[in-house]
Amino acid sequence: MKYVNLSDNRRVRTVLEMVRSISTATSPTQVFSAFADHYWVLRPMDYMISLSTKDIPESDPPRYRITREYNIERIRDSSIAPAREDHWRRRDLIPVHAGGFLGEVIAQKRPQIIHDLFLRNDPVLGDRLARMGSACVLPLYDEGEPRYWNIQFRKEPDAFTIEELEQGILVANLAGGNNTRLILVEEVRKLNEALKQQFEEVARVQRSLLPAKTPEIPGLEIATSYLTSDQAGGDYFDFLKFPDGSWGIIIADVSGHGAAAATVMAMFHGILHAYAGQDRSPDAILRWANTRLFEAGIEGTFITAFLGIYDPRTATVRFARSGHNPPLLKDGRTGHVRVVEEAGALPLGVFDPYDISCQTIELQPNDTLILYTDGITEAFDASRTMFGEGRLRDSLDHCSGAPDCVVDSVHGALFKHTGSLSRADDQTLVAIRYIGVPLVNARSIEETACSSTYDQAP
Repeated sequence: MKYVNLSDNRRVRTVLEMVRSISTATSPTQVFSAFADHYWVLRPMDYMISLSTKDIPESDPPRYRITREYNIERIRDSSIAPAREDHWRRRDLIPVHAGGFLGEVIAQKRPQIIHDLFLRNDPVLGDRLARMGSACVLPLYDEGEPRYWNIQFRKEPDAFTIEELEQGILVANLAGGNNTRLILVEEVRKLNEALKQQFEEVARVQRSLLPAKTPEIPGLEIATSYLTSDQAGGDYFDFLKFPDGSWGIIIADVSGHGAAAATVMAMFHGILHAYAGQDRSPDAILRWANTRLFEAGIEGTFITAFLGIYDPRTATVRFARSGHNPPLLKDGRTGHVRVVEEAGALPLGVFDPYDISCQTIELQPNDTLILYTDGITEAFDASRTMFGEGRLRDSLDHCSGAPDCVVDSVHGALFKHTGSLSRADDQTLVAIRYIGVPLVNARSIEETACSSTYDQAP
């Protein structure tokens, strides 16, 4: 076995430099630069013209754009580097021609070698190629059709061979395929940038629907956290002040992600703020919202929601839950954290009429109610283990119960579990601590006089 020594072969080194440069190119112009710097050394020529019929309707004679034209002889003799404009970025601004020598050769739709070339007074080229004696016409294929052309010229009357034609077809089409890939990558990048800007605009509008600041509600300390995923999502929380001095506390999550979920969330915001019924019980409000969403006919989309009505006079929270995660209650005396499982129903927007009931929590001083969306409990670590309700409760064991402490404790536990600040879903927290006067003979959870008329109009 004998290895051939190629270390001193200048042509092999030139080819390697060329393909190495092409492999790092990020635009068709850089690909062309690699060819201009190396290929013309390997395959000398005196003039080169590149044509494109891409996106030009077929006609007879064919119409075309001259995308590149170089007098290589002059460039070589004067040692001036060729201009390397990004023609592909402004293709629509390049003039469209028809006829002439260039129109004749591309009308053949096949590779050609032309000897004894004589070009004078060409309607497109004029006398620019008067000194050229031969041409090699190379078609570049796009989706099976020759839509690009590379035409090489030499002064000698019979300068090109069949072998050069074969090599030229392969090299030109490989380079052309790389250019097409780079153009598509650039188009995808632009589309992604446009989509990103649109999502950012949707997210901005979405955030504007959330409370601008946390309200001051008698007897309560409140902290909230709203962390978005990479896409616009459908998490929502809000506080609704009623004429009788009570407050509605809402947290909700629209199924799915992206602009559609954000749009449905905006609809839900509008529906809640438009409620004008006399019945202020949470089940009546959610039943009315469900009817509005069901009538909208948004197939495949639903909303989970928790709505509590806090009455400062009695330190009670009447609540109803539409498919949403059950809240947690941290006892202000013992520090014990438990799940409030009561008052569950189906998500909103799926069925109508809608059956839902409500319950009442009577708060003791320093009791903390924790509301959250499933982006928290369904956060995964690297091994695809969910954070879960158990870890959420554990994160609150050593917390004072102060709302800010709740938010910090949950965020710390989430980061420890996932090891990342990025999120696959929105993560929303609302922590409410009662700081009022203790109630006498209070019960922790009891049935309350909730609305029972399912078709009640507001």
